[in-house]
Amino acid sequence: MSKTEKLPRVELLAPVGKWDVLEAVIAAGADAVYLGGKKYNMRLHRKDYNFTEEELRDAVAYSHERGVRVYVTVNNLLTNDEVADLPAYLRFLQEIAADGIIVQDLGVVRLVRRLGLNIPIHASVMMNAHNLEGLQLLEELGITRVILGRELSLSDIKLLHSRTSLELEYFTHGDMCFSQSSQCYHSGMVFGLSSNRGRCLKPCRWAFELVDRETGETIPVQAPGPYYLAVKDICLLPFLPEVISSGICSLKIEGRMRTADYLGPLIGFYRRALDRYYADPAGYCFDWDEFDELQKMRVRDFSPLFAFGNPGASSIGYTGEREPRFFSQAVKEPTIGEENLKDSPLPAPEKTVSPTKPALAVKAGSSRAALAALESGADLLYTAGESFISQDASWSTDGYREVISRARELGKKVVIGLPRITMPWEMERTIILLEKIQEWGPAGILVTNLGTVFAASRLTTLPLYADYSCNTANQEAASLLQEYRVVQFTAPLEFCYEEILALPGGALPVEAVVHGNLPAMVSDHCLPAALLDNSTRHQICSGQCRRRRYGLKDTAGQIHPLEVDQDCRNHIYLANELALLPYLRSFYGAGFASLRLEIPLYLPEEAAAVTRLYRAEIDRLWEDPEGYSFQESCWRKLLAVRKGPFGTGPYTQGVKQNN
Repeated sequence: MSKTEKLPRVELLAPVGKWDVLEAVIAAGADAVYLGGKKYNMRLHRKDYNFTEEELRDAVAYSHERGVRVYVTVNNLLTNDEVADLPAYLRFLQEIAADGIIVQDLGVVRLVRRLGLNIPIHASVMMNAHNLEGLQLLEELGITRVILGRELSLSDIKLLHSRTSLELEYFTHGDMCFSQSSQCYHSGMVFGLSSNRGRCLKPCRWAFELVDRETGETIPVQAPGPYYLAVKDICLLPFLPEVISSGICSLKIEGRMRTADYLGPLIGFYRRALDRYYADPAGYCFDWDEFDELQKMRVRDFSPLFAFGNPGASSIGYTGEREPRFFSQAVKEPTIGEENLKDSPLPAPEKTVSPTKPALAVKAGSSRAALAALESGADLLYTAGESFISQDASWSTDGYREVISRARELGKKVVIGLPRITMPWEMERTIILLEKIQEWGPAGILVTNLGTVFAASRLTTLPLYADYSCNTANQEAASLLQEYRVVQFTAPLEFCYEEILALPGGALPVEAVVHGNLPAMVSDHCLPAALLDNSTRHQICSGQCRRRRYGLKDTAGQIHPLEVDQDCRNHIYLANELALLPYLRSFYGAGFASLRLEIPLYLPEEAAAVTRLYRAEIDRLWEDPEGYSFQESCWRKLLAVRKGPFGTGPYTQGVKQNN
């Protein structure tokens, strides 16, 4: 048999939101389609899209008659109540012979196992699988295919393919996000409409100014427009030989909200190119006339994005002129004033889950800040996984050791944090750090993504704490993480308080973040480099990020802090800091294992002062819950430490189950 005859053919995977689209993409040559039902599904903006159960049954039958596979999206982040309603739907999908389900929530993975179903599971891109260790965890769970993180290059994927038996799928055309997958909480925290639940209002398409966040001064930029985060559409049609060579098994086209008139021709372009390639790989040449026709029907301008490395400014549509729709505009975030201190906007727990006083946890951004928090009353100290430029010094071996030693003297716990994102080249350093952590023997490790969960569970014997970036939203997911030695998880940042209140009392203890800078997005696109140097994190730049404390000013006049970490990754925060100091009464009896100050951007003196304030209020409340009242003088002390503005963030605006 010749090598050409052995050549495995990649799957052309088309999106489908309505029946006429199903017919159009199959007629155009799709090998497989992915579609969703009316719930548990990431594309829920319009009621006239997606399929009822009877329509799903018919769609699978129609597709199978034509030799086309069907994958059904069950890819929302789910609450406890939603997971409880899911078994009947999963059994239905197996009964109609769907070829696979696409899943984001680890709770769904565990549920499929518990129900004894054999329907293939595909890990959604929203699982943010971006390193080998994450793939190893998913393979161990019985996942058959992984939709890879969009920041991986084709070279990265080729290496991963050589080290895993999992099928690897990759987005090759369509609308892409500015943030790392599943790590954009902006829409959920501000509007209650979450990207992790299919309702994102796309704050990444807002207009911004780059400013000095300390002075408010607008900084001139090289960009031709204000849409600094507006990523172009990915298009890999000109690069099919490279894509196929990487080991990708399925070329995923984005667009379940697109029409048949758009998707039919689009699938046709890819089908014809693939057929020409497989008919004569050695003689294949790209058809530029076809590409000219594709360009005429494009929505946004095209970019290969991260397929060949970090694309920098070339990947952004700065002018916004080809943006098909702006889903939202910047709005003022909820702000706490002195007039709001007496009456809590947060509901009190309906029942007392536990009267035990929660630990006061602090995440610190430097060893000096960590020591200051420990001396000021923190029970549990997390070291941040990132070293931010705004801090006085980066994390070091000596710094970790000093913090662990002092915590032991004080009888406190230290949990060493790992980076939120650990791309393949960063995992090597993370593994070295894990080996050191095992030697130091802290109280535990703060794990942040699938890869760090797997690596920490294999390379150490220490308890693991799942950070908010693990998006643990139900106790089924918590129970699965427990199998990997996770002993506690932090509630999702984008949930409102009613949903957070529903989490304690299950398989694992729960922590709630009650204060600090709330991360809205994390991205591999370096804004200072792109806007000021027209370069990327993988090119030589002038180090503009180290010259000022940057912020992004939105059209509502709010400044969102912009931080750069040790790997040039950009972290964008809500404009208002969370401060629930006046409303701690609403946490009494709720059963949280710890209440956390998320303050890795605080300087040591700020970390000390704010920790003391929360320490004193928590102690007073739990000593005398009936007689407790919050004093305005305490609020003024907070304002003397940090100028704010402060707000309630997602606790009053965040995701509710019916959103």
